[in-house]
Amino acid sequence: MDRPTDYDARALLGLPMAYVLPATDVIVADARRIVEVNVALARELSVQGIGISPIWERHGSRAAVREAKLPAAFASRYFAGGGLLVLGKPRVRTLVAELMPWMAEDPGGAAVALEDTRELWATEDAPLHPLESLYGGHFKLLSLMLADLARKADAGFDTLDWIASLGLPVEEFRDDDDPSESEIQDRMEARLDAMWAQEDAWLDSAPS
Repeated sequence: MDRPTDYDARALLGLPMAYVLPATDVIVADARRIVEVNVALARELSVQGIGISPIWERHGSRAAVREAKLPAAFASRYFAGGGLLVLGKPRVRTLVAELMPWMAEDPGGAAVALEDTRELWATEDAPLHPLESLYGGHFKLLSLMLADLARKADAGFDTLDWIASLGLPVEEFRDDDDPSESEIQDRMEARLDAMWAQEDAWLDSAPS
């Protein structure tokens, strides 16, 4: 994906122009609510054989999620298994909230970094399921970051790997006893290739 203009990037991220992010504690609370609502709705709809995207979008004044048609194994990337385990940790939701300003200040970079996860879950003509929550201007970006983190954590990424995959300056977050920035980057790229290979196998083995 070529780097989009700020205007186009904000549209992809659902981030209004001149939007000011709420305080970190508000974002942390919103992150918990997004995960809880997504997991509950996914369980409710699974009995009907319906999958959903974890990405929140605007539907009028309310938030909504789209149906998603992916092999069942992808549910472990968010709704079960390692993805859900990671999203259940308060410190993880706090990390996402603390990184959001970095992403919001560079919407073009954020759109590029999150494109793969957005396209994984996005089906533009899929039915929408409106939620009770009123839509907040940061909900799509926040839910995208949560989905990206869950997906990569389930695939074996650690915190520094994930930060590097977002294109953020990992040197700002590493401790003296952590691997070097170049080692983290190489490790992240290897884990990214492995994740894509695993997901390609899931897609190839799915009934047509």
